[in-house]
Amino acid sequence: MSVSKYRNVDEMPPPPRVTGQDLANRIRAVWARARHLAGPAYVTGVQKFASVEDAQLAREQAIQERVRRLKAQRGTPGL
Repeated sequence: MSVSKYRNVDEMPPPPRVTGQDLANRIRAVWARARHLAGPAYVTGVQKFASVEDAQLAREQAIQERVRRLKAQRGTPGL
């Protein structure tokens, strides 16, 4: 595949348009890849919180735990 150089952005051709079923298939593929890499980001069941602040704190803790788990799975250094 050859490399094309342009002097200006205006000279560049527009990106290819993807529509219909092809677009839906590409979106599904991206979502499947993300799901495979990161897994679900939610806790099953219903959680009740006394305040919005408590809910936000629980969300932050869940995110931090998820990051630690993913780093441990991938062998990358901790936070």
